[in-house]
Amino acid sequence: MPIESLKKKIQSRSFWWSDTEKALLPVRNMTRSGYLAKIARLQDVNIVTSIMGQRRCGKSVVGRQYIKKLWDEGVPRKNILYINFFLKAIADVREEKNFMAIVEWWMEHLVDKKNPSLLVLDEVQELENWDENVASIFEDPAMPCRLIITGSNSKMLSDDFSTKLGGRYTTVHVFPFSFAEFCQFTDTEYATSSIDKYLLSGGMPEVLKVNDEEQRTQLISDIINSTVNHDIVSRYNPSNPGLLHALIDFCRTSFSQELSIKSISNTVLQSSKLPKGNSAGAQTTSSLVSTYIGYMRDVYFLYSPPTYSHRAKEILRRSVDKIYLSDLCLSDYKAQTQKGRLLENMVYIELLRNSFKVQRYLGYRNKNLEIDFFVEKGNKSALIQICWQLGDINENRMLWEREFGNLHYTNIDAPKFVVSLDDNVDSPQRDVEHLNIMQFLAWAGE
Repeated sequence: MPIESLKKKIQSRSFWWSDTEKALLPVRNMTRSGYLAKIARLQDVNIVTSIMGQRRCGKSVVGRQYIKKLWDEGVPRKNILYINFFLKAIADVREEKNFMAIVEWWMEHLVDKKNPSLLVLDEVQELENWDENVASIFEDPAMPCRLIITGSNSKMLSDDFSTKLGGRYTTVHVFPFSFAEFCQFTDTEYATSSIDKYLLSGGMPEVLKVNDEEQRTQLISDIINSTVNHDIVSRYNPSNPGLLHALIDFCRTSFSQELSIKSISNTVLQSSKLPKGNSAGAQTTSSLVSTYIGYMRDVYFLYSPPTYSHRAKEILRRSVDKIYLSDLCLSDYKAQTQKGRLLENMVYIELLRNSFKVQRYLGYRNKNLEIDFFVEKGNKSALIQICWQLGDINENRMLWEREFGNLHYTNIDAPKFVVSLDDNVDSPQRDVEHLNIMQFLAWAGE
């Protein structure tokens, strides 16, 4: 495509004109003020800001909301160049020479130098030699613009890119809607009684816009397939795609459960009837499963927290403790039998969303103390157990002993919480506090 034609296409897709601005944001658009505040705090710092998160979680919308915020504050429209590298109409801009020509033209002829300028590169991994080009623009004094990039793979910001920038970048990790955002978006009461609805719906913005169940199921399937094909297969070219798809199906049903690589491998092979990877020179199935779980973590499809233990050998014995889905809409669950697992998944993502370091806690084997989460953030820490409902202590004595007792016998000096949907629970242990889910959300967000 001739560069002049490409310039015209770029201009019409950077939302500079009044007739194109209406396409900047979705029709049902909710301002994600928390993320915008994080990005705004970085505007006077000489770093590259990366907005990262799973496909369709809303990271591109956050970037566009920030553009609108700057326009509303008086930044000239043409001082912000937005390029979405997924658009086929401007596919030629993915070529390095065309991209650099567009950026130089924008900076030299369109930017008002008296005002700040911003270059937003959406899904930047589609750009040829993207890391070298971003580093070059960042270091070039002739291009004094702030840089924001978005992407769907945590490994994008590799050691090589960090070295090129001298570590001068920061990441804003965008998640699907929290429970509070879900309630605001769907006009639902922010209360314990609404938790059920959130657990069954999830927080993917596009999915929440669909009311028809068949369309909703198809959209979730599209999100999964897009994540697999664009973010995993195209980047990693896995040697056994059938195993990858079977593993994704397994993870959708086996989240929030204690697992090992061996048990995952055996279950996936039995359910999918895939051949074992035992040919000479080939990776074993267990090795492939471990590798593919790593890919799924890279693209924010799932998370697997590390294990904290007083005994290093216990950690070494465990290749995977638990896996958690990035959003509950991705789960393939039996709604009446897995609510506790859904709640645990929700709590884990909420802790990550609030920037906690989250680990599984494994106590001494003779006590068999396994705590769902040991969390830390600054001077704040806690041990947390998750339970759907505790019920009556006399009728569910073993449940109470497990949830409260495991916390009581741990020797970490930190607050200890049992989190459930129950109200007004009197803890049987002085050093363990019960929190209703709403109380926990308030604590995590402090």
